[in-house]
Amino acid sequence: MKNIVVYSSDSNICLSLLMYLQNDYNVTTTTNLNILQSMTSNIKFDMIIIDTDPSKSIETACREIRQNDPDIPIILTYVYGHNNKLFDTNIRKYASSIFYKPFDLNEVTQELASLLV
Repeated sequence: MKNIVVYSSDSNICLSLLMYLQNDYNVTTTTNLNILQSMTSNIKFDMIIIDTDPSKSIETACREIRQNDPDIPIILTYVYGHNNKLFDTNIRKYASSIFYKPFDLNEVTQELASLLV
């Protein structure tokens, strides 16, 4: 079974994704960005899902994760707004996929499957 780590600053999102994905994947969740960065540098995951508001720290985390493991798929979910247009442009070089909220969970599930082949 593939290993996925989910980061969200919202524990309810972590729990929801854990419950939704747990039948098909081993899912680890965290609400702490520093723990995410530590886990991804010490544990081999097959995918990372990041659900949070865009920020420079998220961009930095994605860059560092990508440097440690250039092939790991990273999926980002967030609410798109004009105030984060620059972030959106910059983060695309690290993300495998981006889903803007509200997103269709079936689309995300299909993308997971296609990225984890």
